[in-house]
Amino acid sequence: MSLLASEDLAEGTHNVKQGLPDLLRNTHDVTSQWMEENTTKEETELNDWANLPHVVLENVFEQLNEVSLLRAQFVCKRWYDVIRHSASLWRDKSFRFSGRDPRDLTHGPYKYASSFTRTFGRYLERVEFKLFSPVTSSVCKKFQKCVKICLNSLIKTKAHLKDFSMPALQLDRSQWMLYREDMCSALARFFCKSQHTFERVDFPGTRANFDDGYKILYALGYNTGRTVTHLDITDMMISRRPMFDIPQFVECFKHFRCLQELELNYSYISEDLLEVLAANLQENSLQVLSTSVTQHDPHNQVIWGHSWAALANRCRDLKVEFYFQRVMTYEQHFRILLPQIPLSEASFDGCYFADRDWQIRPTIASILPRFQSTLERLIIELPDTREVFETELLSLLSLCPHLWYFKMSAYTSTRFLDKLLEAVSEKRCNLSVIKVRIYVRDYDTDHEEIDLERIYTKYRDLITNDLIDYYATCCVSM
Repeated sequence: MSLLASEDLAEGTHNVKQGLPDLLRNTHDVTSQWMEENTTKEETELNDWANLPHVVLENVFEQLNEVSLLRAQFVCKRWYDVIRHSASLWRDKSFRFSGRDPRDLTHGPYKYASSFTRTFGRYLERVEFKLFSPVTSSVCKKFQKCVKICLNSLIKTKAHLKDFSMPALQLDRSQWMLYREDMCSALARFFCKSQHTFERVDFPGTRANFDDGYKILYALGYNTGRTVTHLDITDMMISRRPMFDIPQFVECFKHFRCLQELELNYSYISEDLLEVLAANLQENSLQVLSTSVTQHDPHNQVIWGHSWAALANRCRDLKVEFYFQRVMTYEQHFRILLPQIPLSEASFDGCYFADRDWQIRPTIASILPRFQSTLERLIIELPDTREVFETELLSLLSLCPHLWYFKMSAYTSTRFLDKLLEAVSEKRCNLSVIKVRIYVRDYDTDHEEIDLERIYTKYRDLITNDLIDYYATCCVSM
């Protein structure tokens, strides 16, 4: 190779070495710019949801169910913080277990409930514990321990609960024999140590013995009686001695000052209870008193009208509702439905049972007209009683100016419905809700169905324009 060629090769190599850093630098700049543009675009798309305002994310998360909400918290740290620290997402919770569901026979659902109250208990405002069909004692044991742990967590987190419900516990069942006392003690302790914020407490169907039920009710009244406005203790306690004859039961109600709605059995009511309510409740506080009169409860107590009158004078907006179940004789109704009661609703339910001594006709003709100035709702469910009372019932419906709701399931004729709608169209009756189920004696209902179609066509304008709700049907009683 010549000397000139060697010098040219050396010069070319030197130029390449000098230009290589500039080339690499330019390549790096182009690559970095491309990556920055694409990465920024992808991150923007991914972070759009994470960067939404807290309030907007809360509104979005409120549309999700609980399972989706618990999954969404692991999408990113931002969502985790919003979901875990948003009180509006965790205000209501219902823990429901079933003794017949295979999943509830394991410890998983109960551990989940305990973990939930530890994590979100401080946000809860309304909580419900319900156990369906406790067929075995092991299910009752798991449920009792779970409730105890949850209640302790609610105490530690200082939850400001407003509503607490534990319906249909049925502690009188044999499966609860070893655990009913611990359950009631845990509830009493919870009401003693919890925050005094309760407004609504429901224990329908608890069926505890008097000693256990008394502990719960006394603890509730003594600690939170000034805040509770709604109390449901229907079938809460059972006792060999009639409840209306136990002074300690009446003592519990001395602490309730602000009750607006009270639901209980008629067997719990006595003259002493009415006097205590009239003496201790704030003026005009109690608005609704719902009373269930059942066949298995003792209801032979003597209550004079002046006790009802004293309560009605103390709470002038009081409306009393009576629900009769398989209590259908005139003598029983006459002794219970005193004229001094501000009766707003009367319900008579035969519970698919017929008795030759039942007589609803005298009650409709002689007792209910005494409440014509206060009666607003009337319900008659007599699918197995073939007593005829159409004339008396039409007279009663036309006599009560404030009666707006009527529901009936009984052996009657389509002529009754025709006359009733005629009375409404002529303004002789002020009903706005009519629900009628006509029972027939044979399996052929073609004639009644044709009549019902004709009646609907005749009063179509009235039904569609003036009535809030209407239905009429016919069926065969089993």
